[in-house]
Amino acid sequence: MADDTTSTTAGTTVGQHMTPVAYSVGDDQNLAEATLRMRDLDVRHLPVMRGSRLVGILSERDIAMLKARTSAALDELTVADAMTRDPYHVPSSTPLSEVALQMGTHRYGAAVIVDDGEVRGIFSTTDGMFALARLSS
Repeated sequence: MADDTTSTTAGTTVGQHMTPVAYSVGDDQNLAEATLRMRDLDVRHLPVMRGSRLVGILSERDIAMLKARTSAALDELTVADAMTRDPYHVPSSTPLSEVALQMGTHRYGAAVIVDDGEVRGIFSTTDGMFALARLSS
């Protein structure tokens, strides 16, 4: 059975299982607005940009951790105050197994998918669970 799984997953890339993203936030954007955008889009992660350059990732967890550390209101803070800088990012052609191993080893909640300097998607732990279900059936 292991041989069947290996042949099924061989050649599988993270790009085949990522969630495409058409939205991002700026690192100087108001954190309250970014939080509303995440809620409206029903997402847990957003790439953070400075101009056309990826500089971070903002997650629900980042926001919760900042709220626990400060008494400041979200509209007094910026995305840069909460984001994770220098996020784990890979091209869409990266083998899914490599991304899963790195995410597990370093406890990353998501990987940003970047092709030719352009953010293409997010691969989250939820995407990983869906990929596992599809590849195991």
